[in-house]
Amino acid sequence: MILNVLDKKIRQAFSDAAFQYEALTSLHNEIGRELVKKLTPIEQNEVILDLGMGTGRFTKKLGFYFPESKIVGMDFADGMIAQAKAKDGSFSIVQADAKGLPIKKGSVDILTSNLAFQWFGNLESVFAKCHDVLRPNGILSITLFGYHTLNELFTSLEQTSENEQIFPVQRLARFEEIKAAIEKCNFTDIKINYERIKVRFQDLFELIKWTKEIGANALYKEAYIGKEWLQRANEYYLANFKDRFGALATLEVIWLDAKR
Repeated sequence: MILNVLDKKIRQAFSDAAFQYEALTSLHNEIGRELVKKLTPIEQNEVILDLGMGTGRFTKKLGFYFPESKIVGMDFADGMIAQAKAKDGSFSIVQADAKGLPIKKGSVDILTSNLAFQWFGNLESVFAKCHDVLRPNGILSITLFGYHTLNELFTSLEQTSENEQIFPVQRLARFEEIKAAIEKCNFTDIKINYERIKVRFQDLFELIKWTKEIGANALYKEAYIGKEWLQRANEYYLANFKDRFGALATLEVIWLDAKR
């Protein structure tokens, strides 16, 4: 589940998921392939930074498309860093939190990220830091998940909550919020749009298992969704979101490009 979590728990969840991550993220890989293909080389294309690189698959792909550039991948999870280091060494690795972004100002030509920015917290703050590290005319080109991601899961839980149970989920940023955040950070030539992709699962439990296996399900320690609630939510999910091919889940992918 996509939840509002403490930094330490986010780090641990993604670290624990690193070994399973690549086998379970074919959609991420397809989106990453489209993202790297649309990156436009600029006149001085020396440094490309992949923020929230995960296991480094997308980062390695950047090296293939930009063989003359210095490719740097950054992530904060120990498990992801270990998996990235097991790659062929075609890129440099920095272990750090994107919210701190310990990169010299004006030193990056292209800053890119594939489906990671939704985990970074205050987007306006992160966009401002991205603006700082980019060189003049540098490019920001990212994808991130938006508010409507896993809408069916959230709806099923909300509709089956009983006795005024506290719903422990904070939804991701809306498209309008993302657009407003980037517009406040002095970028130019901003282009932002979205697409909503439907994927299918056998039931709600399989969907939740998938979110757990990619590290996206950390809970506040005081948050609890019991078996009875989950069973009610699963019945609602199958009754309202299933077709003959399986139970639907939405992934809202935001595509964002801007120039320093």
